[in-house]
Amino acid sequence: MPPFDNDLREALRRREPPPGFAERVLARAGNLGRHERPAFTWRWAAAAAAVILAGGSLLYERHLQRVAGERAREQTMLALRLTGSKLHDVRQHLFELQRRTIELPE
Repeated sequence: MPPFDNDLREALRRREPPPGFAERVLARAGNLGRHERPAFTWRWAAAAAAVILAGGSLLYERHLQRVAGERAREQTMLALRLTGSKLHDVRQHLFELQRRTIELPE
């Protein structure tokens, strides 16, 4: 049998508790309610404030990203309108040139 199995068997072997063990456990269990801390402490308040600040900063960052995206969209739409207008002007100019070429007297 490997030494590990022997060590495990020895560690898990049943033993009798030392004298007075049950009395000490019961005494500690009776004292648990006496040393309770108040539910609200400054540490909890500081942790809650940190969570609120972190969440608020994340929401604000998301807001800034959305505003930047909307601004980029507006600029893109303006650029497309300007490009469409210029292309329309060029098409009109080419149409006029083509019409003049066709109407030339022979």
